[in-house]
Amino acid sequence: MPYFINTWSIPKPGNLQQVLSQQKMILAASGHSSNLTVTLSPPSPLAHSTLVIGTIGGFESLADVEVFDDRFFKDPDGLPIFDGVNSLCSHSNISISEVLHTSSGEPLADPKFVKRDFITPAPGALLDLVSELKHWSEEAQAPIFWVISRGVPGLSSSDVLRVSHFAASLQDLEDFNSNEIRGNPRLKRFGELVSGPPRRGTSRVVSVNRGENSSSHGQD
Repeated sequence: MPYFINTWSIPKPGNLQQVLSQQKMILAASGHSSNLTVTLSPPSPLAHSTLVIGTIGGFESLADVEVFDDRFFKDPDGLPIFDGVNSLCSHSNISISEVLHTSSGEPLADPKFVKRDFITPAPGALLDLVSELKHWSEEAQAPIFWVISRGVPGLSSSDVLRVSHFAASLQDLEDFNSNEIRGNPRLKRFGELVSGPPRRGTSRVVSVNRGENSSSHGQD
């Protein structure tokens, strides 16, 4: 099962450009497929600050993630670079997730936006919800690349699913929502399997690296 690492950074006022620049360099140097996104439309603008999310993918096992993490801590420049970015932020963190499903076929060559839905399953409904989302993605006709993921159960306590939709334009995302989500027959069953509505946010993709360990799972 593929895995990926996320970095979550909220730049201090006036530091967005520097954070983006340094994160781009860090991701490019990782040797893995990766992408960097910045908030365009957050779930609640008055409650959330601009968020920069880095994704490093291409890990086929947790052992691969551990090797990458070991290499980072053994690199004498690793922690100073990380601390340098963190000093520009009011909040920063890291998470590890597993990919449960992606769209068939190749990911978009040049995605420009990603919409992320964070979905809390109803008690005992996780497996059924994942199955329902998989079928939904397979039926979809829009030019959208799906990635369904969650935090690794043995490493974190969250059961929240993340459904990421990569698109070439904002209009593609809106058309997808209008034509394949609203009024979809699967929506009723979906509502029975979740605890409350998803939290949704959209970000601009500012960089994509295929990397030496290229994988579609760099998109998340």
